[in-house]
Amino acid sequence: MREQVDTANGSRPGGAPALSEPEKRILAALSRRPLGLYPAASVAVAAGLDRDETLPCLERLVELGLITGDPEMVLARPVRREVVWRLDVAAAWSRVPDVLRFTELPEVPPAPMPDCLPERFAHLFWWGDTSLYKLPRHADFVAERILASSDVSSWGWALSTLPCDSLEFVEGHPHIPDDRRQLVRTALAKRRASPF
Repeated sequence: MREQVDTANGSRPGGAPALSEPEKRILAALSRRPLGLYPAASVAVAAGLDRDETLPCLERLVELGLITGDPEMVLARPVRREVVWRLDVAAAWSRVPDVLRFTELPEVPPAPMPDCLPERFAHLFWWGDTSLYKLPRHADFVAERILASSDVSSWGWALSTLPCDSLEFVEGHPHIPDDRRQLVRTALAKRRASPF
């Protein structure tokens, strides 16, 4: 039996919108990134989608009121405006909770470690030229600086990209907050168990 769908607004009886599989994966990916993602290509990677299909899906999800896509100033060199895509938590959890709970996302292998510290982290190294920090040579210092900072958005990159021995080095420092130490332990366990 075919599921009834209101063709006027693409919703099922009870107010839950009819969503395509790519739209579900985008919602699931954004639900795991409370600070949002930018640009749209980052959403595509997180959701395991082709870049060409991602932007139309994002635009439809904004129209449905399930996500937001607002231009914001982002910390990068140069500082610039980017559309940051975020889950509208209240709307999504009230209208499509099963999508957020049960949609599976592909395991995304971490990007290879770059040779230099990416520019988007320059604001954490305000005293010098970040191009001087070479990886993996300065990975211990970079890991310590990022994980001691309050910039939550940079922690994930450090935990998934920098060498495990650099993360172990940071975990042993008494000035690193306890919550960061736990993040390091969790990340190390996950990386050691990962097939990638």
